[in-house]
Amino acid sequence: MSDLSSDRPPQRGPAHEALGVFLGDWRAEGRSYGEGAPRAKPALWKSTHTGRWHTGQFFLIQDERAVTGTAPFDTLSIIGWDAERDCYFARTFENHGFERCYDVTVDGRVWTFSGPTERARIVFSDDGATQTITWEWRPEEGWLPLCDRIATKVR
Repeated sequence: MSDLSSDRPPQRGPAHEALGVFLGDWRAEGRSYGEGAPRAKPALWKSTHTGRWHTGQFFLIQDERAVTGTAPFDTLSIIGWDAERDCYFARTFENHGFERCYDVTVDGRVWTFSGPTERARIVFSDDGATQTITWEWRPEEGWLPLCDRIATKVR
């Protein structure tokens, strides 16, 4: 991220434009998994999320409202491009009080969010109208499924 000591303001470019794949209103359904064995205690996941540009179109804001089983799970995310580090990043804030930072990589239609205890893989369809989302978490024994869902663009 740029700091205040830089003489030149950041320049918007193709890396910023690529974030546009997240724009729009989305509806998702899938499963969230409890602790224990992989895919244990599945609960229905339903959510809506909206991706929009922050003023200046350097950062994308994603606001998600979900229900897992009967419990609310809301997340506000900021996704951006760090020109100094030459990489994408995401910062999320959850209604349960958690704040998380992720390094984000892109390979074609696949966006990967990597954090110390959670990671996600988001695969966009060829037409950009569907996201296949897989989250994992890492307890002491290694990576386990956290939730799987399919998001469809509403507009």
